[in-house]
Amino acid sequence: MILLQLRANFGKLHGTLTLHEGLNELCLPNEAGKSTWSAFLLAMLYGIDTRERATRENQNLPAKERYRPWDGSSMEGAIDLIWNGRAITIERRSQGRTPMGVFRAYETESGTPVPELTAENCGRMLCGAERSVFERTAFVRQLGMAVSSDAQLEQRLSALVTTGEEGPSASALEKKLRDLKNKYTYRTGLLPRLQARRDELQAQLSALRAAQAEAMDLSAACAGAEAARSRLQDLRARIERAQAARRRAGLTELQERETALAARCAALAEQTAGLPDEQMLQLLARSLEDAAERLQTAQLDAAIGVKLPEKPEDLPGFAGCGPDEAAQRARDVQVQWNVLHAVRVPKKLPILLPCAAAVLAGAGLCFVSLPIGLGVAGAGLAAVVLSLVLLRRKAVQAERAAEQAEDLLRPFGTDDPAALSGLAARQGEARTQWQQARQAAERQQRLLQGAVTARQEELNDRIGAVARFAPGTQGLPAARSALRNARQLQEAAAAANRELESLHRQIGAMADIVGDAPADAAPDEEALRYDPAEIGRRLEQADETLASLRARLAHKRGQISAQGDAVRIEAELEQLGRRIADAEEANAAVELASEALRRADETLRARFSPQITAEAGHILAELTENKYPRVLLEPDMHLSVREADGQVMRPAAAMSCGTADQMYLALRLAMCRRLLPPDAPMVLDDALVNFDPARTRAALRVLREEPRQILLFTCRPLTQEEEE
Repeated sequence: MILLQLRANFGKLHGTLTLHEGLNELCLPNEAGKSTWSAFLLAMLYGIDTRERATRENQNLPAKERYRPWDGSSMEGAIDLIWNGRAITIERRSQGRTPMGVFRAYETESGTPVPELTAENCGRMLCGAERSVFERTAFVRQLGMAVSSDAQLEQRLSALVTTGEEGPSASALEKKLRDLKNKYTYRTGLLPRLQARRDELQAQLSALRAAQAEAMDLSAACAGAEAARSRLQDLRARIERAQAARRRAGLTELQERETALAARCAALAEQTAGLPDEQMLQLLARSLEDAAERLQTAQLDAAIGVKLPEKPEDLPGFAGCGPDEAAQRARDVQVQWNVLHAVRVPKKLPILLPCAAAVLAGAGLCFVSLPIGLGVAGAGLAAVVLSLVLLRRKAVQAERAAEQAEDLLRPFGTDDPAALSGLAARQGEARTQWQQARQAAERQQRLLQGAVTARQEELNDRIGAVARFAPGTQGLPAARSALRNARQLQEAAAAANRELESLHRQIGAMADIVGDAPADAAPDEEALRYDPAEIGRRLEQADETLASLRARLAHKRGQISAQGDAVRIEAELEQLGRRIADAEEANAAVELASEALRRADETLRARFSPQITAEAGHILAELTENKYPRVLLEPDMHLSVREADGQVMRPAAAMSCGTADQMYLALRLAMCRRLLPPDAPMVLDDALVNFDPARTRAALRVLREEPRQILLFTCRPLTQEEEE
């Protein structure tokens, strides 16, 4: 098969990829769709698994979700190829919710259908292998160079390694023998089923015999429990008869007590005939105590009295003054202060004196005659002297008046005459409030004394109410004593009546219990030594024990009946023994055949060289320039290698990334050569990403020699590296 052209509407892809025979180096940058083209080719050949789901181990999206076209269109594609000399086109497109579910194969030129290619067998017919084999050999995804295990791949490898052919292998025969052995020894096989049935019957027979023995023990226990219960019942009957005889004697005593108590009740009824009832006595007692408490409270309040308010202290300057006197004194002082304050030095006099002197001097100078001028000037000077003397006298008078004004205000503790009115008002207000408070206290004192008198009269009324049924009662202590005696009499009468009623009930109940017991019967003293309650509890326990034993015996008999006949079980066990012996003999024969096959397989592996490992070693020698000529692929798909001059096989995990990738590439190529037809394509997605230039040149040289078509997707131009 030769791939010519891929046309895809798949994931991010929406275009065409043209190919040729041999090695196709497809250099695309990262995120350009290299892995998507690889997945598209696989989907076109083998379809998309619609049952794939994301699992806990694999968190990747399934292919049907991962490769849904980004533009929202339907997933579809086509491949033009050459198969068996014919130009063929295969198409897949989606239908409904099934991606790539519609398949069509036809000749490219004529459009004639190719019936031998179907959606199910397309990949197997074109590539010569099932999907699992193709993926693990010729289809190498990014970072997927290593080989994993698969049942079909292991079958092909086993056949090649052991026989050199792909026909029936030792592993296939071993599987048939293993399946045959499982028919005998697997947990659902013949032997486990027969052995389980044998164990079940043996357990059933053992349980049956144990149940029979337990039933005999339970029957004996029931007989013993019945005897013990019978003895307890007899003892309880003796106790009841002895108690009846004792109750007869007690009945006589109760009847005598009843006669004496009836006489006492009659006497108490006579004594309480004139007394109020109990409720009235309680009311009288409460009212008496309430009145006494109220009187005591009133007396205490009167004794304490009301404290008269203290006379307030007079303000400075107003000693002994009432409201009117204080106001008049303030007005008088204000008038005197105003008179004194009016005496002061005139403010214009100092200015007028110089002015007058200047005028006179100027006038003197104006006269032409000297005598006249001197006379005028002298007159001006005399005027100035006189004015100074008058001014001094006025100043002395003003200073004296100011001192008198200060002395006038000093007794009041202020220097502001306007504040005298406020001080007088405070003096009058304080004196008025004191007088009002004193009058109110005197009125309250008179009210307290009146309350004492009223409470005393109330208490006397309550004492008088007591004296009506207790003549001669005077004073509070006597009233209390009379009430207490009356209540005691009534309580005694009530208690006696209650006791008499209780005796009546006891006598009635005891008469019913005694019944026809003879009055002269002597009690059984030995029976009376037992506690009736204890005997009753023991008898209840005996009944419960007997009932439990009977129930267990019935249940055990039911088990015995359900478990069947012991003779039948023993006969079935004997038959099962013979069948188990036959099955063990057949299983031994299968084990002998498996051991013989294993030894034969080991002989084949020792005699015949494993072709696939030899092929991988040859390829690896080419890739590594004969540094690693020996490769070993173990049955579990673990790969090991040995250097040309070395003696020890080294696992791939211990090698460098580049060397390990060379090993796996060699193994992949060897598997393709041995397991796939030569025209099956090979897909490598960045398989050479860890190769240095030297390894890259060697790998390209080997790949070009392959007879099959190879699609090598890479993110860097490998051919340029080879040339460099």
